Amino acid sequence: MSIYDEFAYFYAQGPYLQFSERMAELLPAVLERFEAKPRTMLDIACGEGTFAVAMARRGFQVTGVDLSPQMLQLARARAERENVKVELLLQDMRSLPFEESFDLVTCWFDSLNYLLELWDLQNTFAGVYRALKKTGLFVFDMNTIYGLAVNWQRYPCYVQQDTPELFEIHRTSYDFANNLATMRITGFAREGNRWSRMDEEHRERGYTLEEIRQCLRKAGFQELACWGSLEEMSEPKPDSGRVWFVMKK
Repeated sequence: MSIYDEFAYFYAQGPYLQFSERMAELLPAVLERFEAKPRTMLDIACGEGTFAVAMARRGFQVTGVDLSPQMLQLARARAERENVKVELLLQDMRSLPFEESFDLVTCWFDSLNYLLELWDLQNTFAGVYRALKKTGLFVFDMNTIYGLAVNWQRYPCYVQQDTPELFEIHRTSYDFANNLATMRITGFAREGNRWSRMDEEHRERGYTLEEIRQCLRKAGFQELACWGSLEEMSEPKPDSGRVWFVMKK
Protein backbone atom coordinates (compact mmCIF):
# COMPACT_ATOMS: atom_id res chain seq x y z
CA MET A 1 0.00 0.00 0.00
CA SER A 2 1.43 3.35 -1.00
CA ILE A 3 1.51 6.13 1.58
CA TYR A 4 1.26 9.89 1.30
CA ASP A 5 -0.70 9.34 -1.89
CA GLU A 6 -4.29 10.43 -1.29
CA PHE A 7 -3.28 11.31 2.28
CA ALA A 8 -1.09 14.15 0.97
CA TYR A 9 -4.20 16.33 0.59
CA PHE A 10 -5.28 15.66 4.20
CA TYR A 11 -1.74 16.24 5.46
CA ALA A 12 -1.57 19.66 3.83
CA GLN A 13 -4.85 20.70 5.49
CA GLY A 14 -4.04 19.42 8.97
CA PRO A 15 -2.07 20.28 12.11
CA TYR A 16 1.00 18.41 10.85
CA LEU A 17 2.50 21.55 9.31
CA GLN A 18 2.99 23.07 12.77
CA PHE A 19 5.86 20.67 13.44
CA SER A 20 7.78 21.81 10.35
CA GLU A 21 7.09 25.45 11.17
CA ARG A 22 8.48 24.90 14.67
CA MET A 23 11.62 23.21 13.34
CA ALA A 24 12.28 26.23 11.10
CA GLU A 25 11.98 28.47 14.16
CA LEU A 26 14.29 26.38 16.37
CA LEU A 27 17.01 25.32 13.93
CA PRO A 28 18.87 28.69 13.87
CA ALA A 29 19.56 28.39 17.63
CA VAL A 30 20.98 24.90 17.09
CA LEU A 31 23.29 26.15 14.35
CA GLU A 32 24.39 29.07 16.50
CA ARG A 33 25.15 26.75 19.42
CA PHE A 34 27.63 24.83 17.27
CA GLU A 35 28.93 27.93 15.46
CA ALA A 36 27.70 26.59 12.12
CA LYS A 37 26.95 28.92 9.22
CA PRO A 38 25.61 26.68 6.46
CA ARG A 39 24.43 28.05 3.14
CA THR A 40 23.46 24.90 1.25
CA MET A 41 21.07 22.40 2.78
CA LEU A 42 19.28 19.17 1.94
CA ASP A 43 15.91 18.42 3.53
CA ILE A 44 15.16 14.70 3.41
CA ALA A 45 11.51 13.62 3.31
CA CYS A 46 10.60 17.26 2.71
CA GLY A 47 6.91 16.46 2.30
CA GLU A 48 4.71 19.36 1.25
CA GLY A 49 7.58 21.79 1.70
CA THR A 50 6.72 23.89 4.76
CA PHE A 51 10.20 23.59 6.30
CA ALA A 52 12.13 23.78 3.02
CA VAL A 53 10.30 26.92 1.91
CA ALA A 54 10.75 28.55 5.33
CA MET A 55 14.51 27.98 5.16
CA ALA A 56 14.67 29.26 1.58
CA ARG A 57 13.00 32.45 2.81
CA ARG A 58 15.82 32.73 5.36
CA GLY A 59 18.35 32.77 2.53
CA PHE A 60 19.43 29.12 2.40
CA GLN A 61 20.00 27.33 -0.87
CA VAL A 62 17.60 24.41 -0.32
CA THR A 63 17.16 21.04 -1.99
CA GLY A 64 14.27 18.88 -0.88
CA VAL A 65 13.79 15.18 -1.62
CA ASP A 66 10.75 13.00 -1.03
CA LEU A 67 9.40 9.66 -2.21
CA SER A 68 5.85 10.93 -2.73
CA PRO A 69 5.06 12.64 -6.05
CA GLN A 70 1.88 14.05 -4.50
CA MET A 71 3.78 15.68 -1.63
CA LEU A 72 6.35 17.13 -4.02
CA GLN A 73 3.55 18.60 -6.14
CA LEU A 74 2.26 20.39 -3.04
CA ALA A 75 5.79 21.55 -2.19
CA ARG A 76 6.29 23.03 -5.66
CA ALA A 77 3.00 24.88 -5.37
CA ARG A 78 4.00 26.25 -1.95
CA ALA A 79 7.38 27.45 -3.20
CA GLU A 80 5.71 29.12 -6.17
CA ARG A 81 3.12 30.84 -3.96
CA GLU A 82 5.80 32.17 -1.65
CA ASN A 83 8.07 33.12 -4.55
CA VAL A 84 11.15 31.23 -3.36
CA LYS A 85 13.44 28.81 -5.17
CA VAL A 86 13.66 25.27 -3.82
CA GLU A 87 15.02 22.36 -5.86
CA LEU A 88 12.63 19.45 -5.34
CA LEU A 89 13.51 15.91 -6.35
CA LEU A 90 11.72 12.56 -6.30
CA GLN A 91 14.20 10.45 -4.37
CA ASP A 92 14.38 7.50 -1.96
CA MET A 93 16.33 8.48 1.17
CA ARG A 94 17.96 5.04 1.20
CA SER A 95 19.87 5.75 -2.00
CA LEU A 96 20.84 9.42 -1.94
CA PRO A 97 22.93 10.30 -5.03
CA PHE A 98 24.78 13.36 -3.69
CA GLU A 99 28.54 13.71 -3.11
CA GLU A 100 29.83 16.42 -0.74
CA SER A 101 27.12 18.82 -1.89
CA PHE A 102 25.64 20.31 1.29
CA ASP A 103 26.66 22.13 4.46
CA LEU A 104 23.59 20.87 6.32
CA VAL A 105 21.19 17.93 6.04
CA THR A 106 17.89 17.74 7.94
CA CYS A 107 15.21 15.07 8.33
CA TRP A 108 12.13 15.83 10.43
CA PHE A 109 8.91 14.49 11.89
CA ASP A 110 10.03 10.88 12.51
CA SER A 111 10.50 10.27 8.78
CA LEU A 112 13.43 7.97 9.59
CA ASN A 113 11.14 5.71 11.65
CA TYR A 114 9.49 4.71 8.37
CA LEU A 115 12.67 2.74 7.66
CA LEU A 116 11.64 -0.62 9.05
CA GLU A 117 14.97 -2.44 8.70
CA LEU A 118 18.22 -1.57 10.43
CA TRP A 119 20.21 -1.78 7.18
CA ASP A 120 17.89 0.76 5.57
CA LEU A 121 18.66 3.17 8.41
CA GLN A 122 22.37 2.45 7.96
CA ASN A 123 22.21 3.03 4.19
CA THR A 124 20.39 6.32 4.71
CA PHE A 125 22.95 7.58 7.23
CA ALA A 126 25.78 6.54 4.88
CA GLY A 127 24.14 8.48 2.05
CA VAL A 128 23.76 11.55 4.24
CA TYR A 129 27.43 11.32 5.21
CA ARG A 130 28.46 11.25 1.54
CA ALA A 131 26.14 14.17 0.75
CA LEU A 132 27.71 16.43 3.37
CA LYS A 133 30.69 18.64 2.81
CA LYS A 134 33.59 18.40 5.22
CA THR A 135 32.49 19.24 8.81
CA GLY A 136 28.86 19.51 7.64
CA LEU A 137 26.00 18.90 10.10
CA PHE A 138 23.16 16.39 10.11
CA VAL A 139 20.19 17.31 12.33
CA PHE A 140 17.22 14.96 12.65
CA ASP A 141 14.55 13.61 14.96
CA MET A 142 13.10 10.16 15.55
CA ASN A 143 10.27 8.72 17.59
CA THR A 144 11.53 6.61 20.48
CA ILE A 145 10.25 3.15 21.36
CA TYR A 146 8.45 4.79 24.30
CA GLY A 147 6.87 7.32 21.98
CA LEU A 148 5.52 4.65 19.64
CA ALA A 149 4.64 1.96 22.20
CA VAL A 150 3.14 4.27 24.84
CA ASN A 151 2.36 7.75 23.53
CA TRP A 152 0.91 6.58 20.22
CA GLN A 153 -1.25 4.01 22.03
CA ARG A 154 -2.84 6.34 24.60
CA TYR A 155 -5.68 6.97 22.16
CA PRO A 156 -5.99 3.88 19.94
CA CYS A 157 -8.78 5.53 17.95
CA TYR A 158 -9.26 9.27 17.55
CA VAL A 159 -10.46 11.95 15.18
CA GLN A 160 -7.58 13.99 13.77
CA GLN A 161 -9.57 16.42 11.63
CA ASP A 162 -13.26 17.24 11.36
CA THR A 163 -14.20 20.17 9.13
CA PRO A 164 -17.01 20.88 6.65
CA GLU A 165 -14.66 19.74 3.86
CA LEU A 166 -12.92 16.69 5.32
CA PHE A 167 -12.93 14.12 8.11
CA GLU A 168 -9.90 12.10 9.26
CA ILE A 169 -9.66 9.32 11.84
CA HIS A 170 -6.60 7.43 13.14
CA ARG A 171 -6.40 3.92 14.64
CA THR A 172 -3.13 2.76 16.20
CA SER A 173 -1.59 -0.53 17.35
CA TYR A 174 1.85 -1.75 18.42
CA ASP A 175 3.78 -4.97 17.82
CA PHE A 176 6.06 -5.29 20.87
CA ALA A 177 7.94 -8.28 19.47
CA ASN A 178 9.22 -6.24 16.51
CA ASN A 179 8.90 -2.67 17.86
CA LEU A 180 6.55 -1.78 15.02
CA ALA A 181 3.78 0.79 15.34
CA THR A 182 0.92 0.85 12.86
CA MET A 183 -1.37 3.80 12.20
CA ARG A 184 -4.39 3.18 10.01
CA ILE A 185 -5.70 6.41 8.55
CA THR A 186 -9.16 6.77 7.04
CA GLY A 187 -10.26 10.06 5.56
CA PHE A 188 -13.26 11.50 3.75
CA ALA A 189 -13.01 14.58 1.51
CA ARG A 190 -15.94 16.53 0.10
CA GLU A 191 -16.15 16.68 -3.69
CA GLY A 192 -19.16 18.86 -4.44
CA ASN A 193 -22.18 17.04 -3.03
CA ARG A 194 -20.30 13.76 -2.64
CA TRP A 195 -17.60 12.45 -0.32
CA SER A 196 -14.58 10.37 -1.39
CA ARG A 197 -12.82 7.97 0.96
CA MET A 198 -9.12 7.22 1.35
CA ASP A 199 -7.36 4.59 3.47
CA GLU A 200 -3.65 4.37 4.19
CA GLU A 201 -1.58 2.27 6.60
CA HIS A 202 1.53 3.90 8.05
CA ARG A 203 4.13 1.84 9.90
CA GLU A 204 7.05 3.07 12.00
CA ARG A 205 9.79 1.14 13.76
CA GLY A 206 11.15 2.12 17.14
CA TYR A 207 14.93 1.93 17.52
CA THR A 208 16.99 2.09 20.71
CA LEU A 209 19.37 5.00 21.05
CA GLU A 210 22.26 2.55 20.86
CA GLU A 211 20.99 1.10 17.57
CA ILE A 212 20.74 4.60 16.11
CA ARG A 213 24.20 5.51 17.39
CA GLN A 214 25.77 2.34 15.99
CA CYS A 215 24.41 3.15 12.54
CA LEU A 216 25.67 6.73 12.78
CA ARG A 217 29.13 5.60 13.89
CA LYS A 218 29.33 3.06 11.05
CA ALA A 219 28.55 5.88 8.62
CA GLY A 220 31.43 7.92 10.08
CA PHE A 221 29.54 10.57 12.06
CA GLN A 222 30.65 12.31 15.25
CA GLU A 223 27.87 12.98 17.74
CA LEU A 224 27.57 16.56 18.94
CA ALA A 225 24.27 16.27 20.79
CA CYS A 226 21.33 14.01 21.57
CA TRP A 227 18.33 15.76 23.10
CA GLY A 228 14.92 14.80 24.37
CA SER A 229 13.77 18.40 23.92
CA LEU A 230 14.93 20.61 21.09
CA GLU A 231 13.58 23.74 22.78
CA GLU A 232 15.49 23.10 26.01
CA MET A 233 18.40 21.24 24.38
CA SER A 234 18.18 18.76 27.26
CA GLU A 235 19.15 15.11 27.59
CA PRO A 236 16.62 12.39 26.70
CA LYS A 237 14.59 10.92 29.56
CA PRO A 238 13.15 7.40 29.86
CA ASP A 239 9.75 8.79 28.85
CA SER A 240 10.97 11.01 26.02
CA GLY A 241 8.69 10.37 23.07
CA ARG A 242 11.09 11.85 20.54
CA VAL A 243 14.83 12.48 20.31
CA TRP A 244 16.88 14.93 18.26
CA PHE A 245 20.44 14.24 17.10
CA VAL A 246 23.05 16.72 15.93
CA MET A 247 25.86 14.96 14.06
CA LYS A 248 29.04 16.24 12.44
CA LYS A 249 30.86 14.75 9.46
